[in-house]
Amino acid sequence: MVCSQSLDAPDAICRNKICRWSPEKRYFTRVDALALFTHPLEQPIKRFKYDGRKGWSKVFGRLIVGWLEENRRQVADIDLIIGNPTAPDRLPLQHIEKIMESAYTEDTLDRWPIAAPDRPVATKKYETKKSASGGAQWADKLHAAEEHAKALRFHRSVEGKRILLVDDVFTTGATFHTVCKRLITEGKAAEVRGLVLARVPFGS
Repeated sequence: MVCSQSLDAPDAICRNKICRWSPEKRYFTRVDALALFTHPLEQPIKRFKYDGRKGWSKVFGRLIVGWLEENRRQVADIDLIIGNPTAPDRLPLQHIEKIMESAYTEDTLDRWPIAAPDRPVATKKYETKKSASGGAQWADKLHAAEEHAKALRFHRSVEGKRILLVDDVFTTGATFHTVCKRLITEGKAAEVRGLVLARVPFGS
């Protein structure tokens, strides 16, 4: 099982190309989603990500911590929780960093190994082409994801650690694949799993 999304039928096969790859090839073991990227969650994510409505970061941060609490057995062995970095000059805001800052603040009992906002594990050096461009072909999405991963800079060792990588939306998994590849091959992380706010519905 690669993700928590249900298929159309018990014998259905997910059409996501990366999800059909072996864990060794895709570099992440599984990705869980808080919800599907449909109504009513789709619009709040878009308003926060593209319109800069900062208040949503607190809501999303609380949702992440709530999910961790509800799934504590599943993530009990996680050593480090980090966000998928955005560029420093991203407009209207660095949405993933805001979400992770809120999650870190919400974890008042310090139960979860969320990377401190002032000591990031990874940052993005510059903006790259968006991987979710409308109508983009698979090869274009993968290329954009590769460029995103190349733009990352790692500040702390992740060697031997089991990492939970947080992002906003899982569509093709191309970005997860390329970022996790760097964490595994260059950073020598033991394992990388994913957690996203929303998963694009099966068949979309």
